[in-house]
Amino acid sequence: MQAITALEFKQISKLLHEQCGIHLQDDQDYLVQTRLGDFVESLGLNSFSQLVARLQVEPGKLLPAVINLMTTNETLWFRDQSCWNALEKAILPELFKKVACGEEVKVWIAGCSTGQEAYSLALLIDELCQVQKKTEWVRHFSIQAMDISETALQTARLASYNTFEINRGLSLTRRTHYFEQTANNHWVLRPNIRLRVHFDTINLTRDFSHLGQFDLILCRNVTIYFTPQVRSKILSTMVSMLTPEGSLLLGATESLWHQRNSYRAIEFEGCIYVKAVCE
Repeated sequence: MQAITALEFKQISKLLHEQCGIHLQDDQDYLVQTRLGDFVESLGLNSFSQLVARLQVEPGKLLPAVINLMTTNETLWFRDQSCWNALEKAILPELFKKVACGEEVKVWIAGCSTGQEAYSLALLIDELCQVQKKTEWVRHFSIQAMDISETALQTARLASYNTFEINRGLSLTRRTHYFEQTANNHWVLRPNIRLRVHFDTINLTRDFSHLGQFDLILCRNVTIYFTPQVRSKILSTMVSMLTPEGSLLLGATESLWHQRNSYRAIEFEGCIYVKAVCE
């Protein structure tokens, strides 16, 4: 198949930006070539121009596949230890106080990929409840995890991971306690944890404020793929969706500097997270 041309790259970049907010740099034509090349050939097409033409005719059929191939699903268990220290020692203890008063806690994980981050949080909540001998508290946590990639969500819902995936950040103790090994050498999360997380699709470039208010939002290493304007709009909406004293955790390279009046930053052992300003 022919190498992607400058015009083809421009057309596909424009399409991705309009449909899911992904922003490709001018020198990232190689990403389109490597991630979509085999897909184009599997359709019996000879060029990326033909793919663009097909997308214009039948976007509902092909666009989800293109988005799945172009989105980055890099993830692992308990990624960025400083973040998990803050959750364990600062953020979750505050939420447990709400549960102790009979309140429900709503958590949203945006850009959940194949589920490791969402399940890591569910494991941590379960462990902390056991330590406090309040195992019934886990029922007061509602965890919603969302992603634009339906392929990634299918893996997340199954909660079945191969040896490479399971060993990326997950301790042997946790693996033994929470997972069962299958005959094909996969590890499947036990239902008591898996069923606590609810997965759904989302496009963060569309309005999502209807999801309501959350006590905790995790959106880590997601908005780095968007333009500054799109990123600003997404994060501004997320801050507005926090309950009073709710917390938002971003990736280490993501920032809310443009909205300093709407939040206050909290530093905890190297992790910086934000809380909404209570009016």
